[in-house]
Amino acid sequence: MGFMDRGNIVEKASDRVFMILLVVALLAGFGFSLGSVGYLLGFNATTLVLITISFTVMSGNYWYKGANIKPVNTQLQATSLAIIPIALRWALQMPFFNEVVASTSDVSVVQQLSYMGQVLGLWILVAVSEEAFRAAMLNVANLFLKFTNKEIQDRWKILFANSVWVGYHFLQRPLDLGIYGPYIVWLFCSGLVMTYVLMKVGLGSATLIHLIINLTA
Repeated sequence: MGFMDRGNIVEKASDRVFMILLVVALLAGFGFSLGSVGYLLGFNATTLVLITISFTVMSGNYWYKGANIKPVNTQLQATSLAIIPIALRWALQMPFFNEVVASTSDVSVVQQLSYMGQVLGLWILVAVSEEAFRAAMLNVANLFLKFTNKEIQDRWKILFANSVWVGYHFLQRPLDLGIYGPYIVWLFCSGLVMTYVLMKVGLGSATLIHLIINLTA
């Protein structure tokens, strides 16, 4: 009864941007999982849903109640920082809009819109799962080292969370510095931008930045 007295937990969450993206991500994930049973997409979507749920629970201080969670307007304004990773991608001569380019040949408008909707849903799921993972790793960092100086502690948390997050991207690809060196540099620098926004503005804003970056990939 005590739990029921708390009212609508979702509605009471401070980070409304993240909650909206979380709901969309879970719906998209369930759709891919159930609609692609037995296929790699279905397996990957199910895994991402599990990652999303697990690490969202572990990062509640970044989306439920927290002094650094800013209002929606401020979070939306902060998404302009997505220009930094996008510009860095351009500087490193990495590709842009591969998904859109690959999908424009020999398909009808309806098929194209359907494909774009699926890509959007998938990228939202990826962005939410990865930012929830990063937020959880910021919390996990405190388990390994705890400095009395808050500034040093924050630097340690950022270093730990982003290093683990970069490693996360090589669970399904070889960690070959010769091939992926520029990509690793880009990942880490982009991660610093999203971590700054996550800690100073809110998890929802960081997730939106992640989504924008993914959509321009």
